[in-house]
Amino acid sequence: MQYSSPKIISRAVPKGFTLIELIFVMGITVIVFGVATYMISTPNMEREVREAHNGIEDLALRARAMSYSYQQPFVVELREGEVRLMPLARPGDQIAQEVSEQVGEKSALRRLDSMSWPIVFKIDPQYTMSVRRWNSFDFKVVDGSIVERWIHQPNSPCEPLAIELVTDDGLVYLSREFHPLTAKAIDLEMAIGNQ
Repeated sequence: MQYSSPKIISRAVPKGFTLIELIFVMGITVIVFGVATYMISTPNMEREVREAHNGIEDLALRARAMSYSYQQPFVVELREGEVRLMPLARPGDQIAQEVSEQVGEKSALRRLDSMSWPIVFKIDPQYTMSVRRWNSFDFKVVDGSIVERWIHQPNSPCEPLAIELVTDDGLVYLSREFHPLTAKAIDLEMAIGNQ
């Protein structure tokens, strides 16, 4: 008996991917890279705005400490693009001289007139600074010729103050409130990446 071998019809198996498969994979790749970029940049944006706020808090803490140490008022001036710390009275005035006389012996404090004033902290130009004074509900933008003065007295609390920094595009926002006795800041509100 004779067997005939069946004809095997070979079909060409396509090699490679279809256009739809490529588009699908590229779409997923774009989404993954976009999310990864956002996740990487968010901590950087938060770090930058916190560093700016920490510079303001540092000057407030120094003003508080110096007002107690020198027993005279110090002022923190909030201006567009910078924050300044300086004595409220001129450093050579009589108030600064009385500190060493009150102690009864030579003071370990540096003389105010030997220091350079004002101490300035520059704020990154990408941030707009606003201030909310005590007994107010709205933040007031500090720009142009507006100067907000925050006075620290030696024997009394300072004015409770809130400061917010917002980027020009509105993507990063942080507002902090300063304690009237210690000038230590606490976060009120923060938003990153939301419009």
